[in-house]
Amino acid sequence: MNCSLLQSENDCNTGCNNLKESAMRDLIELANLLNKTKLKTSGALDIILEPGSKMQQMYEALISQRIQSDEDAAAWQLESDDDPSKLPNLKNKLKDRMLDSVFLLDFKEPGFSDRQKAYFVCYKKWAAAMILVMRNAKVSGIDLLEKLLRHSIRFEFTELTCDILRALRIYYSTAGADLKKYESIREQLHYYQDIWHMENQVEDFYTELIVRYVNSKATKMEVSEQAKVYYGIVKPHLKKCETFKVQLFGRLIQIFGYSSVNDYATTSRLCEEAVHFFDQKDYDSGFPLLVFYYNLITCYLQLREFEKGKVIIERCQKLVDSGTFNWFKLQELFFLLAMHTEHYEEATEVLYRVMDDPRFENQSFQITEVWKIYHAYIHFLVKINKITSSSPSKTTFKLSKFLNETPVFSKDKRGMNIPILIIQILYALVDNDYQQCIDRMEGIEKYCSRYLKRNDTFRSNCFIKMLLQIPIYAFHRERVTRQGQKLYEMLCSVPMEVANQAYEIEIIPYETLWQLTLNALKRGGSNQEGFRLRVS
Repeated sequence: MNCSLLQSENDCNTGCNNLKESAMRDLIELANLLNKTKLKTSGALDIILEPGSKMQQMYEALISQRIQSDEDAAAWQLESDDDPSKLPNLKNKLKDRMLDSVFLLDFKEPGFSDRQKAYFVCYKKWAAAMILVMRNAKVSGIDLLEKLLRHSIRFEFTELTCDILRALRIYYSTAGADLKKYESIREQLHYYQDIWHMENQVEDFYTELIVRYVNSKATKMEVSEQAKVYYGIVKPHLKKCETFKVQLFGRLIQIFGYSSVNDYATTSRLCEEAVHFFDQKDYDSGFPLLVFYYNLITCYLQLREFEKGKVIIERCQKLVDSGTFNWFKLQELFFLLAMHTEHYEEATEVLYRVMDDPRFENQSFQITEVWKIYHAYIHFLVKINKITSSSPSKTTFKLSKFLNETPVFSKDKRGMNIPILIIQILYALVDNDYQQCIDRMEGIEKYCSRYLKRNDTFRSNCFIKMLLQIPIYAFHRERVTRQGQKLYEMLCSVPMEVANQAYEIEIIPYETLWQLTLNALKRGGSNQEGFRLRVS
């Protein structure tokens, strides 16, 4: 399920997944957040952190990345000839000061959706109202709560709505002495509590599905079946309730039942329905549109609806901030769409734009390892002259380094390890290193018999068996083409859009990759009988 890899609308998207585990992580995160806001240009930061003070100096060291760990902080403290024993107290004071400044942040930036802006504003006002009530400024506090209630209902912040109504219920049951108002508030509270229970159940089912799926690209039939069970339970909720969370998580559960087994036709229809639903809201919902658009692009990729995919990618680029987790995931789809349509130059531009981004190395392995695999395939296309333009950076590529940099996916035996194994063979083949090619083939033959037996890897199984024909027939293009024809026809009989296989596995569709492989062979073969794989 692609949307399982997207971060939710309330995530900060800081891209700090791989920061060194240390007590400095929270300080780094807060400093980076404040640095991205307008506090500095407005002069408010000078009030929060007095210029020249020790706290201000530490803040600057954090955002300049001079301090990234406790060890760095200790060394920085010694550089200024200060007492190291003061460091814990300094860190605590700086953290408290930055936390206090969160309420001064402006969240009305263009990149936020209407609902995101409302979320931040409503919770700031909620905190202010409760402080007023607790400090006996009840007239002002209750007036603020009643105005806030209208906004929380409009933007479907159900949990906040319940909190506001509870506070108003207490007030009107005691100091307010307004029975009619009390009964109205109580009735509303019961209504929204019922909605909150539905939202909580739907969200709980969704998170249960996500935690079972996110770390593997292999198809999960059991997840699909469980999703359908959950959807059977929540389906009445979707018919009864049109609130944001019920519809978002309920529709994602429904889609999960089909996308997890790669039923792209059904998934695309359900995503289109979801996009239509959230487009009808009287506010810009933002995140749900990104989630369902993302899944639609995936479906269009597999269903060969390339023009539709490009249009939606252009829309989505406006919904995500550059360098965020969601931006990286969107570029993956852009890259694959370009590769599958043989727009290799465009795919190369996407690759280097991503890998040159300063936030790339701090992403999680699900992002960094995928792009390093993509880099290997782009370099393969360079080697066979399918890409002619020179890349501005990262032009060097070493296969041994690449293998060391993909440790997690190398263990995903029926998932992303497949393109890793294939690219090793293709490199040896293009380099005319026949012995290395045979050595790789012998290893992949055992791998194929051990791991690639089930229906969800049928296409990969066919393609690897096609590759095995190359050394068997002495790297002779015509003989390999002739002997591999039956396997090629078997591959074509199960196209990508109907294959029960994770779409990420075929970075270049196997039909295209096979033609590229054949073109890389010499017409006369290796001319060395010693370079021949024995048929087992």
